[in-house]
Amino acid sequence: MANLKSQFFILSSVVVTLLGQTLALSKESPIDRTIVDFTAYQQTQIDADEAISLQEPNLTNSIVDAIVRIADRLEAKQESYLGWSWPGEAGLTGSIVAGLVSAYELTNNRAYRTSAELGGDYILRNAQGNFYGDEAFALIRLMQISISPFSNRWWIGGMSDFYWDVYSEGTYDYISQFTSTEPSAAVFYLANYVVAAYYVDAVDKEIWRAALIGYLTQVDDDSSDFPVMALGVATWALAQTGPLDDTLVDPLGTGAAYWNGVKLVDLPKILLSHQVPDGELYAGSFYWRFDHGDGGKGYPVSGYTEDAIFATLGLISAYRANPALDLETAIFTAGQALLNGVNNEGKVFEHLWLESQDYYTWGGEMLQALGEWTKQ
Repeated sequence: MANLKSQFFILSSVVVTLLGQTLALSKESPIDRTIVDFTAYQQTQIDADEAISLQEPNLTNSIVDAIVRIADRLEAKQESYLGWSWPGEAGLTGSIVAGLVSAYELTNNRAYRTSAELGGDYILRNAQGNFYGDEAFALIRLMQISISPFSNRWWIGGMSDFYWDVYSEGTYDYISQFTSTEPSAAVFYLANYVVAAYYVDAVDKEIWRAALIGYLTQVDDDSSDFPVMALGVATWALAQTGPLDDTLVDPLGTGAAYWNGVKLVDLPKILLSHQVPDGELYAGSFYWRFDHGDGGKGYPVSGYTEDAIFATLGLISAYRANPALDLETAIFTAGQALLNGVNNEGKVFEHLWLESQDYYTWGGEMLQALGEWTKQ
């Protein structure tokens, strides 16, 4: 029985500098990620009656059904005694809230909007002005569904204050906290920060974008736990916030050798090269390493949920930025693969086909990906 690789953010404390003082975060930080032993979870196929059928004549119905299952579960499991976060995953509230916003946009179910807003209130209270990247992204998503000027000021005020405070005290200093972070985790959080910074037109938004590119150059199979996930989420953010042009990703050659000669315009093509081809095991999903191996760990080489979620989001974002890219088929097959990871209870698993652990966070991320797929 081989191990599954965990893509869950394992939380640990981090010290950052903000507002001219050293702030030891009292909440747990999802900066560091690690591999968890999943030998307790047998790698057998998920029961067919627990998977969303892809043979239904109307695929849109299957997508909506999956979204409703996930969102219903997330809304039901949100706990008032935890301040309206989710059990065991308070530090990951941002990804869940953003997912519920996507579910609300598609279904117009007010319960999902209310759940997302309660989660946003939790973020504002708990973060005390110092947001994780996915929390920043969640707040801009709440702005996009705000139904009153008052509530919109509530969300945008927290975000604007955050970026202004970081800029005032030194954006480079703030971003430098990621230098000791596992590179793919750093890229995940910076990608979310970048999208939020551009949405609120932060004065230092270009610094955030440049930092994301810089940290991406540190990602490779040797240094990073989740290289393809990092490439996917970086592509998602960069395609939304500027041109994917002939700019070299690593012009000084100080990063990993993988990025030598790579240009921003190459990112979608490289991401596409990591999609599992038709006829192979877990076709439509993505490999988790650039070399398509298992890194000597004995894990399956593909089919993991977070890799597929963020790679799919990356392809969708790149296609929207440049519809001339031939990505429609890849996005479609990736979306079909994602549907395998949702069971009849709305649980989302670590692996799209294999029995494995489930977390609310993966549900939130899945909602984001499926929501964007429906907009294609």
